[in-house]
Amino acid sequence: MSEKRRDSKNRILRDGESQLQDGRYRYKYVDANGKEKYEYSWRLVATDALPAGKRDFEPLREKIKQIKRDLEDMIIPEGGGLTVLQLVIKYTNQKTGVRLTTKNGYTTVINLLKREPFGNKRIDKVRLSDAKEWLIKLQQID
Repeated sequence: MSEKRRDSKNRILRDGESQLQDGRYRYKYVDANGKEKYEYSWRLVATDALPAGKRDFEPLREKIKQIKRDLEDMIIPEGGGLTVLQLVIKYTNQKTGVRLTTKNGYTTVINLLKREPFGNKRIDKVRLSDAKEWLIKLQQID
């Protein structure tokens, strides 16, 4: 029978978990795009003490729960590298049976996004305040 992997506190590590020599914990997984990814934390569980001088981040097992939820819900990490413009084009291409005036409105928005720096922003970097600011700017053009 194989020996179970353990950390420095003699706790059993689960699949994908490991402890590095500096004491950090690492979780290795494959994301929705098929790429190997790693998550790190100084703490395995919430009750672990944080090493002196280290920034407090979420415990590794909490991060793992979130990662598994995202993978099950088929949420693409980091927005799949899409920009706002690419996402709007993808959205409008999926709209079928719309009137000509609606299609023209979509084209107008796409043309505006092509000229604006906001359209080239990666979707995972966009904040609600950025979108509101862009909409306010559009209203002031009229």
